[in-house]
Amino acid sequence: MHPQTPDLSQKIDATSDQVAYLPGWGQVDNTQFAGYASIYAGGSVPNCPGAVDEKLFYWFVGAEDYAKQPTILWTNGGPGSSSFWGFFIENGPYAIDAETMQLSKREFAWNNYVNYMIVEHPLSVTLSVEQQTSDVPKTVEQGIEQLYQALLNFFDLHPEIAANPIILAGESYAGTYLPLLAQAILNGNKAGSRPLDLRLMVLCDAWVDPQVQMATNTDWAFSHGLISKAQKETLDKTYAGRLPEINDAIQKLCGCYMANTAQTQDPPFQPILDYLNDAAVREALHVPTHYPTIAQGWSQLISDNYASRVNDSYAHVVEALLDDASGLKVRVISGLNDAKDCNFLGTGAWLEKLQGGAANAFHQATPQQWLDQQKNVVGFTQGKAQLGWLKVLNAGHMAPRDQPYLIQYILDAYLN
Repeated sequence: MHPQTPDLSQKIDATSDQVAYLPGWGQVDNTQFAGYASIYAGGSVPNCPGAVDEKLFYWFVGAEDYAKQPTILWTNGGPGSSSFWGFFIENGPYAIDAETMQLSKREFAWNNYVNYMIVEHPLSVTLSVEQQTSDVPKTVEQGIEQLYQALLNFFDLHPEIAANPIILAGESYAGTYLPLLAQAILNGNKAGSRPLDLRLMVLCDAWVDPQVQMATNTDWAFSHGLISKAQKETLDKTYAGRLPEINDAIQKLCGCYMANTAQTQDPPFQPILDYLNDAAVREALHVPTHYPTIAQGWSQLISDNYASRVNDSYAHVVEALLDDASGLKVRVISGLNDAKDCNFLGTGAWLEKLQGGAANAFHQATPQQWLDQQKNVVGFTQGKAQLGWLKVLNAGHMAPRDQPYLIQYILDAYLN
């Protein structure tokens, strides 16, 4: 039998979100929780006309001896993209067979080493169905505040892991999400909210300082042979002052798959939709039966709501986090095949602008080869203290998918 769907009009108790069985897999062999956490402080709906309790969907997959392990919160970007991209395609516990809907275990799944969880955010992304459109956040700051409150409510449900170290990790627009979430956590700790032991933030091919990053796009494309010198000069002249358009223009000229120039297209998301729309899967994950089927892996509402400020810089937030007395470590990861706006040249440009003690130590560090267990060179690292940067060979925008050994870099940063 599958677990029964809880009554989401009440605050979920600590046992009702346990996942015991997954279609396509069978009885799970580790500790898993899935369900919904309120976006409101303490799970209390505001006392105002028309207010309803909006909730975000989460899925937690524990490592062995999970109550003693740190927890990685993974998020994809967008804005408005589903973190099921990571869960099923990049670094989560399972991959889906598109033909049979059977699950297989990912060899280098992050939950083999630490607890791993996703929260579908902002509100309106896939299984985080909004009850009323007016509650969908209008700004990234509103969305992150909702996510922070949902995290606090999740840890209220699971005090056995609430005091454990937390690692924030994500890619692309997570370069905006995660600095703001880290800031919310540290500010909440200082204000007397449930303390969360945030140790490390990992930004993969991240959208942090867009104007600085987009200004390097033609340099990257020319230096990697995607465009000619004459084409670069034309692009730079044509799109001066119109940087958000330049990446699409490069793509049209070279015909490349910009997320990874060594590949041809995104992995398909349709198998994920098919799996999550299955009634038995939804029952296992405690999704309300009246929730609609998912038609796409992103929220158009969020994409539209955040569009006017999608190119705002949050590098100053990263800088402030590095200067914070908490000693939060930051690791930046760049797939060297990423030709999108998050290419390594742009990442290096925003990192170079950072100031402060941690940033200065990073600037003085020299790059070194990064080796896998077989002593193969798989990248280059710079900085081993509070701030570090890893440039990964043969990896693109979805670097954790292309180079699974990345988990070792994250663990080394956490442990050291």
